[in-house]
This record gives sequence, C-alpha cells and structure tokens, in this order.
Amino acid sequence: MLRVVVVASLLVSLAARADEQDDALARLVEAVQDASSFKIRATAAVALGRLGNPRVVPILAEVARSDDSYAVRAAAAAALGRMNDVSAVGPLFEALHDSDEYVRHEANDALDRFHTPTHLLAFREALSSDDAVVRLAAVRAYGDVVRDPLASAGVASFVITALGDDDETVAAAAETAISAVAHERAVPLLIGGLGDGAAGVRSACARLLEKRADPRAVNPLIALIVSTDEPEDVRRPARSALKRHLEYVDVGRYSADAADPSKPERVTALRVIAALGDQRTLGLVESFLKDSDPTVRVAGARAAVDFGGPKARGFVEQASAKETEPRQKRNLENLLRSMR
Repeated sequence: MLRVVVVASLLVSLAARADEQDDALARLVEAVQDASSFKIRATAAVALGRLGNPRVVPILAEVARSDDSYAVRAAAAAALGRMNDVSAVGPLFEALHDSDEYVRHEANDALDRFHTPTHLLAFREALSSDDAVVRLAAVRAYGDVVRDPLASAGVASFVITALGDDDETVAAAAETAISAVAHERAVPLLIGGLGDGAAGVRSACARLLEKRADPRAVNPLIALIVSTDEPEDVRRPARSALKRHLEYVDVGRYSADAADPSKPERVTALRVIAALGDQRTLGLVESFLKDSDPTVRVAGARAAVDFGGPKARGFVEQASAKETEPRQKRNLENLLRSMR
C-alpha cells in the first residue's frame, strides 16, 4: 500500500520545477512497466493518464496490449482516453478485442472521449475496416458528432452509409444516431439515402421515414415503389413509409389516373394506390391483368404484389394460367413467387 501512495505522490512532483518533471515521469513509466505489484502498475497507469503527456501513448498502448493483469490493461485503456492525442485511438481499437470484458468496457468508454469534430478524422479509415467491432466504434463516433446541429453534411453521409452495414449491430448504431437527429436535418439526409447505391441503405432510410412523415419524402418513396429494378426488401419498407405519408398523397387523383386508359401515367398511379392499400386497387388490378398489352398485365401483377393478400394473389394466379406470351408468363410466375 505504501508503494501505491508513493507512485500517486509523483503527481505532486510533476507540478514542481521543470527539471524534476522529466524525472518523475520516468519513474512513473518505470513503475507501469516493471513494478511487480499489479496495483502499483495500475496506479502508475492512472497517474500517467492524468498527466496527459502524449509521449507516453506508445508505452500505455503496450501496457494495454500485453500486461498480465486485466486491471492494469483496463487502467492503461482508461489512461489512453485521457490523452488529447489521436494516436491513442488505434491502441484503443485493439483493446476492444481484449479477452476481458472490463477492459473492453474501459476501451469503449475511453474512445467516447474522442467523439468530437476535432478527433473524428482518426475514425475515418475504421469506417471501412473488415473488423465489425472497429466499424462499430467508428460509427458510434460519427453518430455522436452527427447529432450536433452544426455537424457537416459529410459527417452525416458516413452515418447514412453505415445504415447498410452487413453487421446488424453496426447498422443499428447508425440508425440510433440518425433517429436522434432533428426532423428538419434528418429528412433530407434520409431522402438522399433513398437514392444510395446500396439496397440496405435504401431500405433503412425508407424504414426511418416511416417514423418521420414529411411531404418531401412522398415522390422519392413512390420512385422506389414503382421501380422494376428494386428488390422487395426495399419496396416493402417504402410501401410502409408511404402509408405513413397518406395525408400528403392525392389518392383521388391517382385513382382517377389509374382508371383512365388514356393516361400514360396510369401504371404508376395504380402502383401508388396499391401501395397505400386503397380498396379500389383490386378492381383496377383485375382490369389491368386482362389488358391486351402484356406489359400492362405485368404492371397489374406488380400492383397486386404491392397490395398483397389472397384475393390479389388469386388474380395473378388466374392471369398466369391464361398468359400465352412466354416472357410475360415468366414475369408473372416470378411475381407470384414473391407473394408467398
């Protein structure tokens, strides 16, 4: 116990004359590296962290990496968090994989200290790491910064991209961050994400827009719903989001357009009212499926998929059984499979 007190008292020495400071620092470094007692090593690590001298980052990094005692490794990780130096971030990433849960917890808490615009660049490469644990740490950093109303659009774009991460925990962290952003800032970000190249991002943005009704989102959501290239995993949340935006959709106009064979936009109109679950859809679907134009028949089948339910499926089954054009029959069969 006496030696622990002696180590801690070196902090007082560091406030003395400059020629004594280097000597006291050296003694703390020696203690953290060579003391036989884990309590002394841990106390020295804490003391070094309180000093905040960036020169000891490599030393603390090695201690966090290799000391036999989890308590010392945890103390070193916490000390790295007190360093106002981005070189501490890399060693903390390593500590996230420590065999001891307490060390990992301390490393996470230490990284939180670097969640500032000033230090954010240190997390940039980690966003694309093959290591999901490291990506999660980076997304948490960007997520905390993006909550700031003054955060740049560039910061937000990285969080939006992370919505499509293959790791569910990483994607969930990005979603949590965006959910905490104020409506007026979040909606344009999410609308922009609807045009992202990754289906996972488009799907997540549509899902988040279901919670944020805004007229600006209507047309981008419709574009996803009516696209013949979008996977069902994207169209499904887009349909749910559009229903949430019902007050901003002129259902009567879309229904009239869908019922008018002279309207070039009738296919899009049918898909819209089908996505909204409007009951007028079923009668129009049936008429589309009987149209002489095979592309219109397939459009009707797609609207049936959008509407869903056994009756809509029955219409498509009947149309598929009667279809004579081989290519369109394959399209109808594929759409039927998507309704299972």
